[in-house]
Parts: sequence; structure tokens; C-alpha cells
Amino acid sequence: MNRTAPCFLATLLTALFLFRAGTVLPADPGSGGQIIPLAQYQQLSLESQTVHSSTAGVVMVGEGLLLVGVYSRHVFGQNLLFNYPDTYHSIELVADGERARHRYLTVFKSESDRPVAGGLSTVQAAGVYGYEVVQQPRFSLVLGGGLALGDFGIETASGDSWPVIPVPLIRARWESRLLNAELDFITGPNLNITLAPQSRLHATVDTRIDQLRDERDLIFEGALVYRLFSQDHPLGDLASVVVGLRNDAYEFSRQGQGESLELHSYTLFGTIDLTLLTLSAGYAFDSRIRYRESIAESAGNGWFFSVSALFPFGTRREGAQQ
Repeated sequence: MNRTAPCFLATLLTALFLFRAGTVLPADPGSGGQIIPLAQYQQLSLESQTVHSSTAGVVMVGEGLLLVGVYSRHVFGQNLLFNYPDTYHSIELVADGERARHRYLTVFKSESDRPVAGGLSTVQAAGVYGYEVVQQPRFSLVLGGGLALGDFGIETASGDSWPVIPVPLIRARWESRLLNAELDFITGPNLNITLAPQSRLHATVDTRIDQLRDERDLIFEGALVYRLFSQDHPLGDLASVVVGLRNDAYEFSRQGQGESLELHSYTLFGTIDLTLLTLSAGYAFDSRIRYRESIAESAGNGWFFSVSALFPFGTRREGAQQ
């Protein structure tokens, strides 16, 4: 998912949990799928900048298929340097499917003041295929590859951007009583770890790296999670309290300019996750705005708040997997 709406990842993961765990509201048991509308509002208030983010999206899940569509609008409250506009948009579309041991993944992302219409620098897309070469009860490994579209900084002899590059697909999953781990690699590594996953008190670590410029390119979230109910309780995982630390990032391309805008900050946060409703707040510090990947200024410290909601419609057939 994108780096411009990091808190939204928790909402999306909750939606995926509803699908994987089969937690649904009363509906036609033969429908075999779910439609999950979701929304989020987030405010980041720093000493020299304020960002308001509104997100709306939908997750559709069925037998062996996951479809995600998300739109976010981000408004900067104070003037930016170099006459940068104050409003930016994020669009993400994902289609993730499986059939037997075959895996298919298509991703489209555009983050800019003029998404898509702003040209190749505002668009990234990828289509990959993989095959599950190892299929064990506790371990799974998918290998494959495909093509990615975007401005990756590769130029032809004439100075034009080379728009298409080959990319690998690596997916590894490990599950045990002590540790659950997931590694996904397409344009960069994404690693998710859960320690003591079956315990009411457990730890999670999520990391990703898209670039290798400095330490701010390590996007991470480490958290302690306490489930309010045991796994054998009828409500199961439907309520939890979370405390943690993360490195957040808003990143956009400027239409037609080949220039970027980034806002990075570290955040100490607490979250109340009721599955259908998630509230999160915390303290943001060591924040930095970077223009054109080289000109940086401090944005100071501050706070953030977010509220996320989702509501599933439908159910899935027994045995459906994603």
C-alpha cells in the first residue's frame, strides 16, 4: 500500500482480517464474497505545517481474489516553498488473485497534485505472475516476475525516461506458534513479523524500503498489541489496544516538473482497534519536509489523530482462501 496514508494500512489490514478469518455480518451465506467500504480522516499538526488527509475506498474479496481501490486527498495548511501547490491526491488500485498454486498481482498507484494527468512521473504500475514452488503447512514460497511502468530514473541515449523495467516477485510466508513472518518483494522488500501471534499480548514489526538514500527511507512500524478477548472468545480478535513507534512518510510527485515533495516524521502512537472503528493518536517528532529530493527543512514536532471505519457486506463460502 502507499506511503502517503500509513495509518490507513491498519484499516486495510483489518478488512483483510475480516476476510481471512471469515468474520462477517449476517448476509446470504451463498454469496461467496464480501464488499467492504472504508474511510479515514487523519490530521498531522506540526510546528510549521499541518496536513489534513481524507481517504475513501472499497475492498472486494471473493474466492481467490482480492480487489482494492483507494483514493486520498491531502491538504497542506501552510504555504510550501517554490510555489508548490497545497493539495495532493493519491490513487491506488490492487488486484491480487490466486488459482491453485498460481498467483497474479496487478498494482496501479498515482500520487501527485495532478494524478495520472501529470505524466509518467506521477504514475507507477506493475503486473506480475508467480508460482508457489513450496507449499507446506507452515511455509509457502512464491517466485515469479513481471513488468513495472513508471519513471525509475533510467534514461535512454536521447535523454528520455525508460518507462518499463522487469521486476521480480518473491513471496514467502512462515507460520508457527512463536512467529509469523511474511516477506513480499516486487520493487522493494516488505517484511511483516508477528511475535507470539496466538497470545493476547504480542508484538508486530512492519518494515519496507523503496529507496536507499538515508535512514528516512526505512519505513517501519513496531507495536505491542493487546487483544481484549481471548481467541476462544466469541468476539476473538475484534478488539485490541496498540502502542508503538513508526516512521511515517507522505510522498508526492509534482505534475510536469519532475520534482518531488516529501514529509517524514517519527510518531509515538496509541490505537484503539474495534475492527469496524479504529481510533489512533500520538506525538510526532523530528519531522522534515524535503523538496526535489535534496532541499530539506525541519517541520518541528506536533501531534496526529486519525479515525478509520469500515463495514463488511456479504459473506464467503466455507473453504474460500486468499
